[in-house]
Amino acid sequence: MLSLGIDIGSLSTDVVLLNDKREIVASEVIATGASSKKAADKAFKKVLEVARLSEKDIDYVVATGYGRIRVPFAQEVVTEITCHAKGAHYFFPKVRTVIDIGGQDSKVIKVDQGGNVMDFVMNDKCAAGTGRFLEVMARTLEIELEEMGTLSLQGGDKLSISSLCTVFAESEVVSLIGADHKREDICRALHIAIAKRIAAQARRVGVEEQVVMSGGVAKNVGMVKELERLLSTRLRMSPDPQIVGAVGAALIGLEIAGKRNSPSVQAKSTVEERPVEEIKADASLEESDLPRMGYLCTYTPIEVIRAAGFHPVRITGAKKAEGLAEEHLCTNICPYIKASMEEKLSGSLEGLEGIVFMNSCDGMRRLYDAWKRLDGDKKFNYILDLPKTNDAAAVNYFSLLIKNFKERLEKYCNRKITQEELHRSIALYNKVRGKAKLFLQKQWNGYLSHSGYEVFSLMKRGINAVPEKFHDYITLLMKDDRGDPAGRPCTEETKALPRLLIWGGILENEEIIKTIEEAGARVVADDLCSGSRFYDALVEVQDDPFLALAGRYLGKSPCSRMANVFDRINRILSIIEKRSIHGAIYHTLKFCDHSLYDYPLFKKEFEKRNIPLLHLTCDYTPGAHGQIRTRVEAFLEQLQNVRINAQSQS
Repeated sequence: MLSLGIDIGSLSTDVVLLNDKREIVASEVIATGASSKKAADKAFKKVLEVARLSEKDIDYVVATGYGRIRVPFAQEVVTEITCHAKGAHYFFPKVRTVIDIGGQDSKVIKVDQGGNVMDFVMNDKCAAGTGRFLEVMARTLEIELEEMGTLSLQGGDKLSISSLCTVFAESEVVSLIGADHKREDICRALHIAIAKRIAAQARRVGVEEQVVMSGGVAKNVGMVKELERLLSTRLRMSPDPQIVGAVGAALIGLEIAGKRNSPSVQAKSTVEERPVEEIKADASLEESDLPRMGYLCTYTPIEVIRAAGFHPVRITGAKKAEGLAEEHLCTNICPYIKASMEEKLSGSLEGLEGIVFMNSCDGMRRLYDAWKRLDGDKKFNYILDLPKTNDAAAVNYFSLLIKNFKERLEKYCNRKITQEELHRSIALYNKVRGKAKLFLQKQWNGYLSHSGYEVFSLMKRGINAVPEKFHDYITLLMKDDRGDPAGRPCTEETKALPRLLIWGGILENEEIIKTIEEAGARVVADDLCSGSRFYDALVEVQDDPFLALAGRYLGKSPCSRMANVFDRINRILSIIEKRSIHGAIYHTLKFCDHSLYDYPLFKKEFEKRNIPLLHLTCDYTPGAHGQIRTRVEAFLEQLQNVRINAQSQS
């Protein structure tokens, strides 16, 4: 039996051929070049020539690396995170931590005694501290890449590189060259800067012996020395660290080929997909005869907006950044805030009567200031304060603010908003939220078989839909052809998929959920501002509508802006228990301090309970789907190992 593993990286394509004794029959490393597919074909043919074999002699082919989906002859694709863990375990059975520095990314992987992934961290879209970064620096220094490590060993530690951005670091290196500093000292400074970044990643997952380094950068003796110094441990390396990922892929191929009648290593999604157009069929859901009033936060009391005679519309932000917002806001601000400003500056919000802001964070306050400066008094722009707690004092305070908001709307509209109008608006949104909660309950319990992507897309769309229309629409979705409220039950195959929860703040890009489900899971629940959190909790009817509204908004599922993080932790853990969820994904936006402060506490609690957790920090606008997919697939592979181990122990 022969298994071939092929690892297509950004700089090199590595191929390894293993026999059924787990011996390396042949291996090849070639430059990837401009085409992953051509590199895969070339490397495949080359290794067959070396081994004097033909294509029909190979029993199984597993592809990994960033170009893994471009290998037409592969029978299986597995993430490089899982493959590097398997490969490192092959060379060093006692490995517990793997550091892989490749051409375009760096990863630190925590593994168990069997070489299975327990946890991992991976750099973001930036190429800082990778092989590509070193390649650019070597070119700037006018030396060969292979010389950098040796030169670094001869350098002192008096210089420092303050930026790891490839562009900025290159400028720093040019300045240091201009100041006549030695190349040896510059190389050492570069290696120290990279090592600090990788060491910080390693400490996030925990450094446990043995530590193995893989990837092409492991051949750089200067890099290895600096990492060993910072981590206070010895790094172990295989004879050729570049092929570790390919070895892991080939090992997985042997496992699959040895039990061909067993389920595939990577479960493919079998969710019965209806055309997305079907669940989004009614194009008129958002069409209203009422003038439109915008808002940005789910804590906004939209019942008051509707009672004033407006259709509330949540601002979703521009889907493509043109850089216009940076003329008015700082660059390192929440990407949702920037996207909202981009949408305003594009002119697409001119049809709104105004915007209601919430003083939910400093970034939102800055957005309000910039917005007011642009609009002056032309529009109704209003900001509501938001308490950080939900005790009786906070509810009373917020009710007074809602009443003031109502009075400002009356002044703008030049008419009185009656108690009857307020109660009618409250009843309308209670009715819609109640119906949406019933729909989600049926979905969670398996009576409906819409994919998580479809459900989230629908719920997100419902936020801006005309409430009367949306109520009727989801009522229709829950009925079968005879009009009975039976729904369409999930298949057994769908029920067998890993069940995931995704939660956090705003997730406007629902393609992330589609990516998760295409990787072989089922998103069965969410707790997001742009998802089910909008429908959480009804307004308890009482004589004072403002007090009732304040109680509902401060009592609903809390976001990271609210003070008591342990309430949020307990709520999420309760959802996981009630919905029999196997793992969770915490989605945050870059530069969102509130949600990032929460994460270490969430991670600690999840580790206590052995619940697999993935943290996705994303931009607001679509992009970086390759990296997101890699992280998600690696997480699902990790989750599968956890489930297999749990089943074997029971």
